[in-house]
Amino acid sequence: MSQYEDICVPVPTELFVKLAQFLKEQEDRRNPVLAVHDAIDYWMDNASWKPELIAQRPELASRGYTWKYDERCLFLPHGTEIRMPHKGTNYYAAIEGDQFTYEGKSMSPGSFANLIAHGSRNAWICLWVKRPADSEWKLADHLSPSAKSKAQAQRADRMLDELANAGHENPSAN
Repeated sequence: MSQYEDICVPVPTELFVKLAQFLKEQEDRRNPVLAVHDAIDYWMDNASWKPELIAQRPELASRGYTWKYDERCLFLPHGTEIRMPHKGTNYYAAIEGDQFTYEGKSMSPGSFANLIAHGSRNAWICLWVKRPADSEWKLADHLSPSAKSKAQAQRADRMLDELANAGHENPSAN
């Protein structure tokens, strides 16, 4: 017998029923109560190395790094991962608080890209970003369009507006 007594932890009925149904579908004959126990053990074993399992500390929720270059600006929240593939190896940096860090050193995205490549690189097209809410990596260039892309999008919007307005001219003016 355990030295501790069992305690009751409230679990919404709907969630418990879903768990029981899931176990049945998976042909897992465990009692759902034991599956909850196993889930808690699994969470504790993995939470130390999977930051997405730990609730964000409130004091870090609004922290992050603002990446600015010319007309471009991209906010990377605390917990963002940055990856740079180079010669078959992926190198990783992160946003910790308000800092872009690599191997514990604070630097800019451009400095990181240049350090890894041992030369001059455009970080916008070399770095991949995975923010805490993202399910997949995204090229930094796609997260912050260049001023040229923005200008092209604005011109396209104006043309679409003109086309839409051309079909709605006032017929009584004829």
